Amino acid sequence: MRRVSTGWVLLLIAYLIFAPGLFVLAPLAGLLLVSRPASLGEWGWLAGALIGCAVWLADLSGVAAQFVRASGVLLAGAVVCLAGVRRLRTALALAAVGTAASALMALFWCAALGIGWRAVELAVAHDLWAFFGDQARAAAAMPGPMGAQGRQLFDQLADEARDLAMLFPAGLVLSGLGGVALAWSGYHRIAREPLGVPPGRFATFTFSDHVIWVVVIGLALCLAPVPEALGAVGANLLLTAGVLYLIRGAAVLRAGAGSLPRPVAVALLLAAIFLLAFVLGGLLLLGLADTWLHFRRRPTTPSTGGIHR
Repeated sequence: MRRVSTGWVLLLIAYLIFAPGLFVLAPLAGLLLVSRPASLGEWGWLAGALIGCAVWLADLSGVAAQFVRASGVLLAGAVVCLAGVRRLRTALALAAVGTAASALMALFWCAALGIGWRAVELAVAHDLWAFFGDQARAAAAMPGPMGAQGRQLFDQLADEARDLAMLFPAGLVLSGLGGVALAWSGYHRIAREPLGVPPGRFATFTFSDHVIWVVVIGLALCLAPVPEALGAVGANLLLTAGVLYLIRGAAVLRAGAGSLPRPVAVALLLAAIFLLAFVLGGLLLLGLADTWLHFRRRPTTPSTGGIHR
């Protein structure tokens, strides 16, 4: 069992705050059960994960919440079933196939209950509109210009709730990928005899170059005069692939900045916070360029022994 690092625990806490915690807690609990926990630490993490799952499953009000909870449970089941497959022993492969399988099962579950996707999307839009409306009222109660600006921002987001709900599938896919990757990383730190291949360093993160076709198809659907439904598919494809390439660009940057002194790295990180939009755009372009340039590939020694003829 590897030492559970503070960084992993902080990532887990951040995920529980900003994303559906069921997407990481349920797969983590399932993987620990498959490995047959024996130590006190394993049982403690398993109990904590199960308690967290129970808390997330307690609130099932609304179609949107039910769909998210059902997706999390189905994701855990898919991960547990696929964890023993030899070709899916890495975190990214397991996350991708498990997320795709759980998405298909969730759609079949909706069809069996007679719930159309339109109903799910409208429920998500309503929940977003209500949430941003509550935040706007809370910001309006704040004195000074900050309150007025906050109210204006949340009112604008509430007006765009329907457009944001259109990107709900991409949000679910990204939550599933991130949740399974985080669960796999924690599982290999907690379990004494884990299945599969341990997660590698972030600086080595990559994926198939064929994913670039997802970007091409997404752009084509967004720019071409197609029906609204196909345009929504294109936007979700672009968002999903864009986040993946952004993370890939961050991994390339991390690999190149490994030798920087810590004070310099901290200063660059603080500067990036104030230039976040430009930094995110740069990371996205860096990740896309890595498809062809492969920045982290080490140059090989020429067959002539270094002598050019």
